[in-house]
Amino acid sequence: MHRSIVIVAAVIASTATAARPAHAAIVYSNAGSAPGDSFTNPFTLFTAGQAVGTSGWFYNNVRGGGVVGINTAYPRLGDGSVLFISPSGSGKADIEFLGGAVTNIFGNATATSSLGSFAAFQGMSYDWYRDGTSTNPAAQHPALRILIDADGNLATTGDRGYLIFERSYNALPTLTDQWVSDTIGPNTVLWNSSTSGLFGPQVFNRTLAQWQAQLPNAVILGFSSGVGSGWNGQFRGAVDNISWTIAGQTTTTNFEVAAPEIPEPATLGVLAALGLTGLVCRRRRAWMCFTPSAS
Repeated sequence: MHRSIVIVAAVIASTATAARPAHAAIVYSNAGSAPGDSFTNPFTLFTAGQAVGTSGWFYNNVRGGGVVGINTAYPRLGDGSVLFISPSGSGKADIEFLGGAVTNIFGNATATSSLGSFAAFQGMSYDWYRDGTSTNPAAQHPALRILIDADGNLATTGDRGYLIFERSYNALPTLTDQWVSDTIGPNTVLWNSSTSGLFGPQVFNRTLAQWQAQLPNAVILGFSSGVGSGWNGQFRGAVDNISWTIAGQTTTTNFEVAAPEIPEPATLGVLAALGLTGLVCRRRRAWMCFTPSAS
């Protein structure tokens, strides 16, 4: 992943047109061409997932007919984004970047190492989209999460959980049929998924800075965005340009569909010398092709 140093805002900033960092790493769909790929799991008794190539990202925690994939349905700053569909209250789907991830049953991935200290975490951001045809509660949109090991001991797993950003807990409206950019900083409210271990009881009004003070030994196991898990009704939407900063190092991912670019005409002569002109010509207009003259 390409890394660059940026300053993350200390409070939530939101706009439908905000530009994202210019030097984002691009992760392509497993299909590598339009319309992209998707992963689903019709069963509700177990979650399943799939690696997104070797990028370190995973389609994860998918169940109940939920769908996730890098797709052209809602393009953002390119030809694609991460599509989410939740067909009912039993549907769920996530995309996650995990430290040292390994796959377990049915391909669902779990983190086995840390991405860094939670105390060194400075902020994160993403773009999200809620389709106006969605029938789940209007306040719900794709969430952004930090996966935490509360005591920093990776040998014990009972104290793991997510800290979750959603607009409704920050007194912000959920917009539809447009891309929205949110930046999460020290004053942003995050709620916790875990009700056990060092996380304590579930609370919905604690800021990132307060969580960091409460969990001084915690480490970050990954980052996640997703939909579902008890959402009533149907949801369609997407996310893109997920970014986080740990100890001054920023990682940003732009999700796209397109395959690698075809060489420009200036390179066709070189390819012809290698006997590759026919391959290129099949993917370009006929007038751009030629046959090398005999020597």
